[in-house]
Amino acid sequence: MNLFYRPVMVFFVFLLLAGCGAPKRTPTFPVKGKVLVNGKPAADLFVYFHPSSKKDDQSFIPYAQTNEEGDFQLSTFKNGDGIPAGDYLVTFEWREKSGTFKNQFQGPDRLKGRFIKPESSTFKVTITNESTILETFDLKTR
Repeated sequence: MNLFYRPVMVFFVFLLLAGCGAPKRTPTFPVKGKVLVNGKPAADLFVYFHPSSKKDDQSFIPYAQTNEEGDFQLSTFKNGDGIPAGDYLVTFEWREKSGTFKNQFQGPDRLKGRFIKPESSTFKVTITNESTILETFDLKTR
């Protein structure tokens, strides 16, 4: 091997190994809930949990998508992993499916934007260091 390439390869191997350490992640706890709209289950509705007090290290917004029965399980870093303990403002968005195969959610919000702003949310939740099943959110549009 050429003497020039050896130090370059050692440098790249060092960079690769240095980048393999997993960063410390905030612990998460399972959180499940249900959303109704006017008393009926709301399928494909998105639920967002905005931390009440943003810390410098909090660049995440836990979220979930409801199933046909309106049930959801929150995710922060990976699917269904839960959310960190803390106080949250909850918002909701229920976009109509769009796109060629109706698998995108870019249509109009069926809730007309009433529940999307964290600063005006009346839904406040405290998550503790344990698994949580939330009370049902029943959104009224009438």
